[in-house]
Amino acid sequence: MTETMPSADEVATRLAFGLMRSAYLDLAQTLRGIEDDAARELLHAVENRINYRLGSSVEDGPDGSVRRTVLAAAAGQVRAVLREAQEN
Repeated sequence: MTETMPSADEVATRLAFGLMRSAYLDLAQTLRGIEDDAARELLHAVENRINYRLGSSVEDGPDGSVRRTVLAAAAGQVRAVLREAQEN
């Protein structure tokens, strides 16, 4: 069995996502501490925009199952962060 090392791009993408996730959650918590209702409204608007972009990416892209699988995995990770930001 051969294990492949992740490419530099994959490592960079994981690192970037982790950093952005942490920053987004910190920002959401800070905003909610200042004005909870306005922060929740803003976070919901961001979530709607992201969902729209993810949906349009599927429609605009070619019918490749790999592309759809990658997009679905990315969408799941992003939506998990958005839910966490709303809950905390």
